[in-house]
Amino acid sequence: MSEESKLDKTSVVDGDTLKIRLDEVRKRPPALILLMGPTGLIGKQWPIDKNEMYIGRDISCDVQIDEKSLSKKHAKIVKSQDEVSIIDQKSTNGTEICGVKLEPFVPLLLNNNDSIKLGNIIFKFAEQGALDSVMTAINFDRGNMDGLTQVLNKAAILRNLDESFKKALLTETNLSLIVFDLDHFKKINDAHGHQCGDYVLREVSNVVKNQLIRSGDTFGRYGGEEFVIILYGSSLQRSCDVAERIRATIEKHDFVFAAEKIPVTVSLGVASLDGNMKGPEALFAKADKATYVSKGAGRNRVSTI
Repeated sequence: MSEESKLDKTSVVDGDTLKIRLDEVRKRPPALILLMGPTGLIGKQWPIDKNEMYIGRDISCDVQIDEKSLSKKHAKIVKSQDEVSIIDQKSTNGTEICGVKLEPFVPLLLNNNDSIKLGNIIFKFAEQGALDSVMTAINFDRGNMDGLTQVLNKAAILRNLDESFKKALLTETNLSLIVFDLDHFKKINDAHGHQCGDYVLREVSNVVKNQLIRSGDTFGRYGGEEFVIILYGSSLQRSCDVAERIRATIEKHDFVFAAEKIPVTVSLGVASLDGNMKGPEALFAKADKATYVSKGAGRNRVSTI
């Protein structure tokens, strides 16, 4: 039975386990859950974990959504003990709570499940410990995760790359990308079977995710045996160092399937944002081309162009 099937299957847990899970739910901070907005972000939630947070399209906002109907700083969220209020910042298109338009700079206390409309964007407010915020988070994660490897899928990677690219340009921050392929992956499948190939993909993902990147880096499976890492704030040199560490670690790692050791190596390409790039596609294309340089030079290496 797959892990996803296990999650979907109704189960009975003992009293102690149930108590622990309920305690975890109660500790979850209040949150804003996106109900209507850009494709791919529906269901995303932002925990209200600061006393003041801004919602808007400006890159400096805590809840930042690139949508024209939002003002740069559209509304402010204020948290005081167990209460959360919202304050319209004299936005162009206004702020509505459950259909009632707010007066600018007049705070309104939010209640659980209140709808919050800002321009064309609609959120739902979930109070601290709300069970539906937990379930929404689980479903959102499932929609953005690759089922086999449990890292981000292609759609989520592309959204993150687009957001990181725009943010890096606006803030003049370093942005680098690592693209890597498993070497001769078809031969692994042909020689040992697709179950072995699936094991190798999962194991590579686990090693990279748990040992080789920072918590703030974005890692996902682009497709097949191709993976991508977005390193926001990292220079080309530092990203090459990360890529080399990945290459060396994978080469030395023991991949054992059905009591047989499987040799695995990867070819990596690294690229960094420069002023000539018009969009995130250019950054990806440069890193992807560098990967092919590694393959052409004998594989199991890191390249830049």
